[in-house]
Amino acid sequence: MRAMMNIVRRTLHAQVKEAIQEIIHEDFAFMKKLPSEQELSERIGVSRNTIREAIKALENEGYVTSRHGVGTFVIQDKENIKYNLSSFDSATKILIEHGYQPGTRNRHAELKKAPSYVRQFLQQVDDQVFYIERVRTANGESVIYIEDYLPVFENIEKTFKSFHEESLVGFLRSYGHQIAFVNCKIRAIMSDARLQEKLSLSKPQALLVLQQTHFSQRGIPVLYSDGYYLSDKFEFSIVRNVSE
Repeated sequence: MRAMMNIVRRTLHAQVKEAIQEIIHEDFAFMKKLPSEQELSERIGVSRNTIREAIKALENEGYVTSRHGVGTFVIQDKENIKYNLSSFDSATKILIEHGYQPGTRNRHAELKKAPSYVRQFLQQVDDQVFYIERVRTANGESVIYIEDYLPVFENIEKTFKSFHEESLVGFLRSYGHQIAFVNCKIRAIMSDARLQEKLSLSKPQALLVLQQTHFSQRGIPVLYSDGYYLSDKFEFSIVRNVSE
């Protein structure tokens, strides 16, 4: 159980409703029964009457349903983060557009020997790359684990240490590389022990892997990345044109 949330008055009713929605998004799937009014009252730190009013508002909005003598159940599925692969947008932009606060944790970077498949994607003879790993978060929750591989640009380690943006698009632009297009391959996997640790998962979970090679306006590959997306958080789509 989470520590009791202290509600500061804004309108109390609105804050309690948001607090219950947050609890639902964190812990409750479709048709799962919510804790009792008493449990929610103790958890959030407000009266049962206030909890009852907030639940009634959520019921009116079609978010939950209450059955007399049985309890309150979630009837609105968690909304997936929709990702249109037809256009190139950073994870930061997509998360913001869906109302999430994007963040990054466990960022690590180093020069290292590139796996052979990465060298092939980057079309380079040199076996050394600049490797970046990080976990992207949505409202503090881990949702993507990303491994990035870049050619070793001049002073790249020093430049990256002073770079504070969450998207690498700006970092590449500082080297004069504007991303023109991206080749993307998608596959589904089950998380292994390593990925479970990276994404803070308690058990194996289905992931969608985006393997992407980013090309500059001169057609040069300047970034290869493996992105591991939680499949219950993201929904990918693409527009397919009909050829005559």
